[in-house]
This record gives sequence, structure tokens and C-alpha cells, in this order.
Amino acid sequence: MKGDSARVDWVMPEDDRVNPFKCTDDFAECVEKVKTGNAVIGSRGDPKNKILGIEQGRVKVEGPHGQWVLVPAHMIFIPHSRPYRIYSSADAVVTVAHLSAQHTVWEHEGCWAAPINGLAKEMLGYALRWDRDRAADDPVADAYFNALGLLCKEWFQCSRMMWIPFGESAELKRAIAYSRTRLDSVTIELAAEAAGTSVRTLRRYFQDELGMSWRRFLRELRMTRAIELLTLKRLSVTQTALDVGFNSVAAFTLAFTSFTGKTPSTYTRDFFNSATALAGSEYAPDDAGGEQEFTGQMLRHSTAA
Repeated sequence: MKGDSARVDWVMPEDDRVNPFKCTDDFAECVEKVKTGNAVIGSRGDPKNKILGIEQGRVKVEGPHGQWVLVPAHMIFIPHSRPYRIYSSADAVVTVAHLSAQHTVWEHEGCWAAPINGLAKEMLGYALRWDRDRAADDPVADAYFNALGLLCKEWFQCSRMMWIPFGESAELKRAIAYSRTRLDSVTIELAAEAAGTSVRTLRRYFQDELGMSWRRFLRELRMTRAIELLTLKRLSVTQTALDVGFNSVAAFTLAFTSFTGKTPSTYTRDFFNSATALAGSEYAPDDAGGEQEFTGQMLRHSTAA
């Protein structure tokens, strides 16, 4: 997904008439498996909360303040009424759970992402028996979806996992774009120079617009890219550490474990086990051609917007 750093300002999407990710209040809570193909789908906000579980391919979810880059065996929670734009690769397969806002325990602002744990995988898979044509008065289904909603708070605990912020000011946008393409060497001094501002002012932009320090931003950006490199690219832990700006594998392992709760090796092993189970066969990462096609799709849409 290289090249996606050169974005334009967020534009509120129109409500696409054909949106397989949307479920109105005319239907009960349900779960469906969605295959959109190479698509860009927008919504000004749906009446139900939703969980998107990525089984195959690549999906990017874009909101007013940032974007989430999702790989297989990961999921994202999108709150009701939250505008979004979803980009999907040609081979994307997504399990979508539509949950009532009244049943879901959600105390956070915006979308959160997380790996699909074993319980989430089993529960979402079992719930596929209840699609949007299910009986609205099924007490078993109602109890099951109530349990799904209550578990969301436990499943999504890392507020900015796989999240890349946009920024509001032109200076901050330039600093973010510069940092994303130079993770192996970026410093705040170089980012400030690229942004056309001072280090002190750039620090203030990060705090005022994103509510985080430069150090925290860089850490989270590096960890997001590291997850992509370890899973989609199958790079070694050592090469991943170097590519995201760590000179020490030990320091990278400590930072990654603090961010995800798992060592890089454990995270990668669990990813491939989960991705294989979700896909039903041995998981194979997308090739470079598929990545270039997906990136081109996002850039064409951004230019058109």
C-alpha cells in the first residue's frame, strides 16, 4: 500500500446506493459474508454498529480523522452514525456483523481495530447462520447478538492499532506524509523541515490536532507498518525492525510487544494460523501486483474526490 501517503483532504462520502456493509433498522441484527471485489464504498453513517472481520485480501477504512489499514485475521469496529469510506481489494472477503446500538457496550470515539482472537473467530463464524433474512423474533439469535455486543469492549482494547491519522493543518499533513515514506530514517527535525515549520511548532500541532506527542505518533506509525511487513510481506523480525527505524531487534521487540501484547514472532505465528483457519486453506500473502492495483484504486479515488 505504498504511495497512499499523498492524500487530499477528507471529503464526506455520499451514501452509496449499493452498500453491502450497510444494514438498516428494517432488519434484525445479523452477520453476512461480503465479497465486494475491487471497490470503493461510502456511507454518511449507518444505523447499526458493525464489526468487519477481514478473512482475505486487503481493506482500508477511512474516516474523517484517519484511516485503518487492515490485513487478514484483523477486525475493525465502526460505530453507528460514523461516516466512512471503505476500499477493498479484488480478492477481499469480509465477515460483517451488524449490531444494535442499544446492545453494544462501546465507550470510545470512532473506530478501533484489533486482531481476530479465537473467540471472535468462532462467534462470528457461528453467527453466519443468522443473515439479514432471519426471523426478527428469534430469542436465541437475540441473546447471541447481545453477547457479541457486550464483548466488543473486551475485544477492542488498543485505541489506535493500525490507525494512521490525517491531521488538519497543511503543516501536519506534510509531516505525516513525509514520515510514512521514511520510517527507517525519519526524525522530528527532518519532519519539521519537510512540513515547513519549526520543531517546537510541529510538536504543538501533534498535541493540539491529534492529542498525542510526536514520539507516540512515530511509535504507532512504526508498529502499524511493522504489522504489514510481518504479515503481508513475510519479512523477518530483523528486516522489519530495520525497515521501520529500529537499530536493535531487542528494542523493536520490546516496543512491538508493548503495543500489541505479543512478541513479533508470536504475533506472526498467530496471524498465519488465524488467516489459514479463516480462509480454509494455507494462507498466501497478496503478490506485489495485487498491492499495486489496490494502491492505484485508492489514489484514483482520492484524486477524483
